[in-house]
Amino acid sequence: MHLIEAYVYEVTRRLPEKTRDDIALELRSTIEDMLSENFAEYEVREVLLKLGDPAQLAASYRDTPMHLIGPKVYDAYMYTMKMIIPWAILITILVHVVEAIVLFSGEESVLSVVIKSFGIIIGNLIHVLIQTFFWVTIVFIFIERVGLSKSDLPMTKYGSAWTPDDLKHVMVVSKKRAISRGEVIFGFVWTAIWLVFYFNADHLAGVYRSIDGVGLQMVMPAFNQEVLMSYWPLIVLLALFEIGVGLYKWIERQWTMKLVTINAVRNVFSSIVLLVMVTNPALIHDAVIPYMASLLEISNSSVHNFLEWAVWTVFVVVIVTTVLETYDSYRKAKSR
Repeated sequence: MHLIEAYVYEVTRRLPEKTRDDIALELRSTIEDMLSENFAEYEVREVLLKLGDPAQLAASYRDTPMHLIGPKVYDAYMYTMKMIIPWAILITILVHVVEAIVLFSGEESVLSVVIKSFGIIIGNLIHVLIQTFFWVTIVFIFIERVGLSKSDLPMTKYGSAWTPDDLKHVMVVSKKRAISRGEVIFGFVWTAIWLVFYFNADHLAGVYRSIDGVGLQMVMPAFNQEVLMSYWPLIVLLALFEIGVGLYKWIERQWTMKLVTINAVRNVFSSIVLLVMVTNPALIHDAVIPYMASLLEISNSSVHNFLEWAVWTVFVVVIVTTVLETYDSYRKAKSR
């Protein structure tokens, strides 16, 4: 049954979502009609071989033909694009974010740097995507026109003609349990941002004010960088944990109970690290409290109480969000 389910999945995943269920039902019925009552696996292979490459069969269900590139290499072309584009987006964003944070001198306001960086990232992403699309398409057109493939049958993503043995490599992923590549990439980007931010907090996070009408400038850092750096082994370990979980998600492509457990351990570990850091009374820079008290015309103890309340509020929000995220991943892993 795995071969049949894998074949139906390989056909329907290439079709519009609104038609998948109906065509899956029709295709299963067709395959069952072609099999004997107590069929063996070799009979299933013969039937699937008669039906042919799932990419070709899926194309026959479409209302519009695939004009972008020839059907012989279309499946391998789409697989290559899906593999390259997410990494191109990830590397482009990471390179610019890291560059912007490391080169930030504090002479410009954070808001203006963020707006400028956002525009540059959008422009670079468009440029990279155009270049990726152009060169990958050129390569596949060359492969198709020159005829590097010895077989006249369509190429699969493995670069060979399709056979039922290819279904052994297919992982049938339920829509409810699926983990999108975009979610994993966002996780990598987020990890890189907070990691670079942590090591440069003394010139990124602080008290800003307008001086002589020249925009917002940092008056003093918000955190004691020496105290922050005393936790760097935990932070690096946490970052490696985050990257490891992200890579595991990329490989698994769906929520499993093993992944839920690893994700829960990661969440508990990150919460403990956060708790250890925020409860350190020396974390806030010494000059922040008297400066805020003078600015707001209140006592130092009032500012201290407010900061303590704010820190614990953030921590509670993080805990609640973590519990909800862990429960949601568990619910997805249990779904069918």
